[in-house]
Amino acid sequence: MITKDLLKSKHFCVLPFIHSCIWTDGRILPCCINQDYVLGNAKTNSLTDVYSNKNIKLVELRKEMLNGPELPPSCYRCSTPEENYADNSYRHYVNRDFGYLIDSLDIHIDGTVTENKVSTWDVRFSNLCNLKCRTCDNINSSKIAEEEKKHIDQKITVLKEAFDDKEEFFNFFRSNIDNIQEIYFCGGEPLLLEEHYAMLDLLVEYKKFHVILRYNTNCTKLKFKDKDVVNNYWSKFEKVHLGLSLDAGWEQLYYIRHGANWDTVLENLKHIKNRCPDVKMQLTPTISILNAFHVKKLQLFLIDENLLDINAVYYNILTYPNYYSLTALPADLKEQVKDHWMDFKLEAKAKGSNHHLESEIDKVIKYMYTEDQTHVLEKFQEETKFRDEIRSESFSTIFPELITLYEK
Repeated sequence: MITKDLLKSKHFCVLPFIHSCIWTDGRILPCCINQDYVLGNAKTNSLTDVYSNKNIKLVELRKEMLNGPELPPSCYRCSTPEENYADNSYRHYVNRDFGYLIDSLDIHIDGTVTENKVSTWDVRFSNLCNLKCRTCDNINSSKIAEEEKKHIDQKITVLKEAFDDKEEFFNFFRSNIDNIQEIYFCGGEPLLLEEHYAMLDLLVEYKKFHVILRYNTNCTKLKFKDKDVVNNYWSKFEKVHLGLSLDAGWEQLYYIRHGANWDTVLENLKHIKNRCPDVKMQLTPTISILNAFHVKKLQLFLIDENLLDINAVYYNILTYPNYYSLTALPADLKEQVKDHWMDFKLEAKAKGSNHHLESEIDKVIKYMYTEDQTHVLEKFQEETKFRDEIRSESFSTIFPELITLYEK
C-alpha cells in the first residue's frame, strides 16, 4: 500500500500521479521544470491515452518515483538544488501542497493507477506574449519570435500553439472537472490567452469556485476583449494566487522585460489590491546578472506600498541561458552581489522577515558560488550588444554598476 511516508523520501514527487503539463509547442511533460522527459505530444497523442496506464513512459516514471532510491535523472532541476544550494525545491513545495491527493488514488508499486485523475493543471496554449524579456526565448514569447524571425532566422514560427485540436483538450478537461484542485496559468502571458478565459468560463459554469487559480503574470494587462479578469472572474473564486513576474521596477523593468511600463504595472497592482484584497500576491523574479542589484529595491518598495507581504517571495534562479547566470560573474562582482543580498537580509529582518525569506536569499548566494562560468561572458557581451542595437537600448546607461562586466 502506498502511504504518505513517501512524501518524506528523496525520490518521490506527487506530480506524475496528478498533474497535466502541456508546453507551448505541444510537448506533454511531467512538470514545468522537467523539460527532458517527454510523455507525449498534444498535437499527435490523445490526452486520455497519455494520462493512462497505456503510456509506458508515464508508468516507468511513476515507478521510479515510488521505488527510488533517488529522483529520476530528468528531475535534476530539483535534485541539484536540493543537494547543493536550496533548503527546498519545486518538488518539496508540490509535495507539501498536494501530497494529500495520494489518499484519493489507488497507486500500485508497478507505477500503474487504478483510476487516473488529473487534479492540477499547467497548460500553456501558446507563446502569445506582449513582452520581450531578455532572459526569455522564442518558445515562450511570440514577441521574441517575431524579433528573431526578422533579425536572425526567417524560418522561425512566431505563434507557437500547443494544440491542433483544442476541442479534444476541452473535452478532456470537462471529463476531469470534478477532480480539479488547482490550475496554474502561465504563458506567454496568460491574461492575453483566449483559452485561459474559456477554462475560467467552464469553472464558473460548473460552479467550481473552490479551485485554486495560480498565475505567473507580467501584470501589464488585466482586460482581454470584453473580459475583465479582476471583476468578472477573480472576485468569484475563493483562492487566487498571483506570481508577479517582475525582475525590477522603473527603467530596469523596461529593459529586462522590454515592453513593460512600470507605471501601468503599479497601477494594475493597486487595482487588484483594492478590488480583490484577498488575492495573494507573491513576487517571483527571475534572478540573473541583470537584476542582481535591483530586486531589493523593488521588493522593499512593494512592501512599503502595502502591496506585498515581506515574506511573499520566491526567487526563480536563472540557470539558462548561462551567460545571464550569476555563476558567470567574476569574483569581485560576486562579492559585491553577496554583500548586497546580505545587507538586504538584515533590512528584511528588521521589517519582520521570517526563515523563508532568509533561506531564499541564502539560496541566491549559494547558487552564485556553485561554479565559475566566467568563460561565457563573451557571449553575454555579444548578446547584450545585439539586443541593445535592435531595440535601441543601452545596457551601460541602465546598469552602470555592471559597466566593468560589459567592458571586460
